[in-house]
Amino acid sequence: MYHKYLFQLCFISLFFIALASTAQKIPPDLGKKIAGKTNLEEIMAEVDAYYQEGKAPSLQNVSREDEFENPYIFWKRFEHYQAARLDEKGNISPNVNQTIWNNWNAYKLLKPNYFNNPTQNSSYGTWSNLGPTSITRYGKGYNSGYGRVNCIAFHPTDPLILYIGLPQGGIWRSVNGGTSWSVLTDDLPSTGISDLVVSWANANVIYALTGDGDVSAGGYVTSYGYDQKSVGVLRSTDGGVTWFLTGALPNAGETFYGYKLIQHPNFANILFAATTSGIYKTSNSGVSWTQVESDTRFTDIEFKPNDASIMYAVRRMNGGGETNSNPFYRSTNTGDTWTNTTTGITTTAERLAIGVSKANISTVYLLTGPSTGAGSFKGLYRSTNSGVSFSNIATTPNILGYPTNGSDAKDQTFYDLGIEVSPTNAEIVLTAGINIWRSTTGGTNLTARTQWFDDADDAPAADYVHADVHNLAYNPLNNYVYSCSDGGVGRSTDNGANWTFLSSNLHILATYHADWYEPNASIMTSGTQDNGTNVRYTGSNTYRHIYGADGFDCIMDQNNPDDIVYVANSSVYRTTDGGLTNDNAGPAGVGTFPQLARSYTDDNDIFAGDKTAVYRSTTRGTSWSSSTTPRGSRALTTCPSNSSRIYASNGTNTFRSDDKAVTWTTINGKPGYPTGVNLTDIESRVNNSLDIYASFGGYSAGKKVYFSTDGGENWSNISGSLPNLACHSIAVDANFNVYVGTDIGVFVRPSGESDWQPFLNSLPRTPVSELMVNNTANRIIATTFGRGNWFAELYSPCPATGTLIVGGTLTGQRFYEYNSISSTAIITGGEGTHVAMKAMDYVQLNPGFEAKQNNDFRAYLGPCGNGGVPFTLGLQSVDENFSMENVFIPSENGKRWPYAHITEVLRQESSIEISTENAGLYSIRITDVTGKVLKMKENLQFEKGIQKFNYAGLLQNEAFYIQLLKDKRLVHFQEL
Repeated sequence: MYHKYLFQLCFISLFFIALASTAQKIPPDLGKKIAGKTNLEEIMAEVDAYYQEGKAPSLQNVSREDEFENPYIFWKRFEHYQAARLDEKGNISPNVNQTIWNNWNAYKLLKPNYFNNPTQNSSYGTWSNLGPTSITRYGKGYNSGYGRVNCIAFHPTDPLILYIGLPQGGIWRSVNGGTSWSVLTDDLPSTGISDLVVSWANANVIYALTGDGDVSAGGYVTSYGYDQKSVGVLRSTDGGVTWFLTGALPNAGETFYGYKLIQHPNFANILFAATTSGIYKTSNSGVSWTQVESDTRFTDIEFKPNDASIMYAVRRMNGGGETNSNPFYRSTNTGDTWTNTTTGITTTAERLAIGVSKANISTVYLLTGPSTGAGSFKGLYRSTNSGVSFSNIATTPNILGYPTNGSDAKDQTFYDLGIEVSPTNAEIVLTAGINIWRSTTGGTNLTARTQWFDDADDAPAADYVHADVHNLAYNPLNNYVYSCSDGGVGRSTDNGANWTFLSSNLHILATYHADWYEPNASIMTSGTQDNGTNVRYTGSNTYRHIYGADGFDCIMDQNNPDDIVYVANSSVYRTTDGGLTNDNAGPAGVGTFPQLARSYTDDNDIFAGDKTAVYRSTTRGTSWSSSTTPRGSRALTTCPSNSSRIYASNGTNTFRSDDKAVTWTTINGKPGYPTGVNLTDIESRVNNSLDIYASFGGYSAGKKVYFSTDGGENWSNISGSLPNLACHSIAVDANFNVYVGTDIGVFVRPSGESDWQPFLNSLPRTPVSELMVNNTANRIIATTFGRGNWFAELYSPCPATGTLIVGGTLTGQRFYEYNSISSTAIITGGEGTHVAMKAMDYVQLNPGFEAKQNNDFRAYLGPCGNGGVPFTLGLQSVDENFSMENVFIPSENGKRWPYAHITEVLRQESSIEISTENAGLYSIRITDVTGKVLKMKENLQFEKGIQKFNYAGLLQNEAFYIQLLKDKRLVHFQEL
C-alpha cells in the first residue's frame, strides 16, 4: 500500500522565554550604580550591597504581603536565571532566546536520524504528566495558582471555546468554557505570548503577538533579567495545530516586545500590533506590516466601537525610560496616522490602559498609575467625546495596591495594569492590578471584588484571584468576563461582582526544585515561582498548596512524607503534618533561595547552602552549625553510599567535604575542570560517592557534562554531541545511565555508550530545572520551569515485560517501542505528524484513541531494540509478510480487531476510494470506535489501483473505522 501525502514539518522560529512574575521597580540610586553593566557578578555585587544581601529588611517573620513582594526576591530570581546562561566572560547574553533556538536547530540538523525520520527517533523517554492539574489550598497556603497567563481570546461563534497565551507555557485551548484545557504548542520552544486574536471571519485563523511586554520596563535590569523579546506575530490557519511566523515588523530591531494585538471589526485581514517599537498595521493578514507610529512603547490600542475609523492608543511614560509627554494617541483614519493631542490627561503617568464599550460608543476610560501616596493613585480618566478630552473621575482609594480597602501606597503599574468596561452597560468598569476592582457608577465608588491571597481558614476564599492580573476581557458571545493573572484564569458571569478560578488542567507551573518519597513514587513536593510550595500525596495530579510566595528547594523525610523542610524566599520552614502547620526551621541569617539536602541514612541530618556558607543540622532544623569555606547556593549534594561526603557549589566554585561539612576541598580548577561556564548541578553514583557527574550552563559548545572518578580531583569531558544549550540538572540511575536536563528537555547517556541521545518523547520543549531518580519505582522525575512536573520510566534498551501506556495529545515525530503498548492517545498534529508504535507482544488501541485525518500513524510488532519499523518516510510501504494480527482494538465479546496506520482516503458522498498496490482478494471491515462491526465484506477482488467501496447508511455514526485486510493481515486503516 502507499499514499501520496507530501509531509512538511514546519518549525517556527520561536525563542525560549523565561518567566517574570510579580515585579518591583529599581530604586533610582541603585539604577545609577548598575547602569550599563552587563557582567552578572558586578550587577549582583551592587544589588547585594544595596539590600545587604536580603538581610535588611529581614524577610523572616514579616507579613505575607511583604514576604510576597520584597524587592530583593526578584533580584535573586534574576540571578538564578542568568547564572546558567552567561557567556564565558560572565556577561548576560543579549538574546538568550535567539541563542537557544539557533543551537537547538543546529543540533537537529546534526541528528537527522532522530528528528527527520520517526523510525529512528528515540523510542525511550516516554514522559507522562505528573501534575499539578488541580491545586487545593491547605494549612498555611495562601496564594495557590497554576502559573502565569498573559492573555485570552474567544472563538467568534462558540462561547465555550477559549484560547490563552502564556509567557513560557505556550498557547492553550479550552472547548468547555475553561473547565479543562489542552496545549497547542508543546513541540515548539517556549515563547512569550503577549496577545491573541481569533479571526471573526474564520475561527481556524489565529494570531499570536510574541514578546512579553509586561516584563520589558526599561530593559533587562528593570525586568529582572527575564528578557522576553518578540519574534513578531505568529499565525495559524488550522485552529492552532501548526504555526508560522508572519512578515517582519520593519524598524523594530532585535530588542522589542509586544503588548496588544487587535483585528479590524469589518476587514479580517487588517490587524494592529502595539509594541515597544511603535504601532504596526497589516492589511494582508500579516504577510507584511507597516510601522504607522514610530513613537515607542505602546502598551494598549483599541477601536472606537461601531466606528473603526477612530482608534485610541497609549504609550508607556516615565518609569519606562521616556521623558514626560502626552501619553494618549488618537487616529481618525483607521490607524494610518496618529495624533498625540488631548486635553485633561496627566503627563506623569507611568502606564495607561484603555477601556471602551459598545453600550456607549463615545465613552473612553483611561486607567493610569502609579500610586501617589497612601490610599491614592494617579487617576481614572473618562472621556465622553471619543477621546477628544478627558476628566479625572477618581484618584482614591488606591486600587493598584494590596489591601482591599485601598489604603496602602504600593502598585505594580509597570507590570500589571488593565481595564474593561461592560459591553452592555458603560457604567460598569473593572480594573486590574494586584487585585480586581469594580465600579457601577462610571468609574467612581470603586470597590475591590477580589483579594490577592486566600486567607480563609476552612475553605478557599470566595473572592480569591491570584495576584498580578495582567488582562481583563469580556467574551462578546455571553458577556462573561475573564481575568488572566500570575496564577491562571478567572471568570465572572455577573460583570465582575463574583469570580471563579478556571485553571484546572493548566499544567504550567514554573518549578525550581522538588524532592520525592522513595517508597511511593506518587508522593513528591516541589517549590515554584510565585505559586509557593506544593505537595502531591496521591496518584492523582491534585496537589496541596501548603505555603505561598516563591517556593524553592524542599526535602521530604523518607520515613514520613508528612515531614517536609522547605524554602519560601529566604525562610526555611518545616511541617510535620503535611502542611497543616509549619515552624521556622532555618539557620539564622541564611541567604535568599538556599539549596537543601538530606542525608541518605538519617533524615534528621540536613544541610542548607547559600552564597556564603553551608549549614548543617542534625536535628532537622532545630539547631544549625555552619562552615564558611564552601558556598552552596547553586548545588548541594549528598551521597547515597557515603553519608560523610557532600558536594557544594555556587556555580563558579565547587567543593567537596569528606567529613559531613566540617572541612572542605576545592575541586574546581582541577585537571579537566571547565573554565568559562558555571556549574548547575552535581550528582554521584549510588554505589560510589567519588564517581560524580556535573552539569554546566552557558552556551559554550562542548562544555556541558563532566565526569570524575576521584571526587573531583580529575575530570573528563563527556559532553559528546549534546546540543549547545544550557544544562540545568543531572541524575544517574542504579544502572549508571546518566540523564541531563537542558533548556529544551532531557537527554540520556546509556551505560556503556559514549554519547547522548534524546530522551524527549511527549516532554514539552521547556527548561528542565530538576531531575530525580526513583530506582525503587524505576522512574525518573523531571520538573520544568513552565510546564509543571513529569515522569518517565528509566532508560532501558528493550523492556522485556510490562505495558507502556501512551495517552494525551500527540503531535510531531513520535516513536514508542516496548514489550506491549496500550494507547488512548489522540494524534492531531496534521501534516508533519508521524507516530509509530512497535511492540514485541501487542499494540492495543483503546476507546478514545484517535488518529485524525492527515496524520501518519503506524503500529507494528517485532523485537524492540533492533532499530526502526519497516517503512520509509514519505512513501508508505507495508511488508505484507509482516503480521498485523496483534495490533488491535478491543472489541465486543473479548474479540480483537486489527488496527493499523493511515493511508490516503478520498471522501465522496457515500463511498470511499482506496488505492491498492497489488491485485488480489481483500476484505473490508467497518467498525465503530468500540470495535463493533458495522459492515463487513470479504473476498473482494481488487485490481491494482483505485477501488471504490460504498458505505452508504453508516454516516449517521459519529465516527467509525474502515480496515482493509489481505490474508488476515491489516493493510489499511482510516477514521471517517
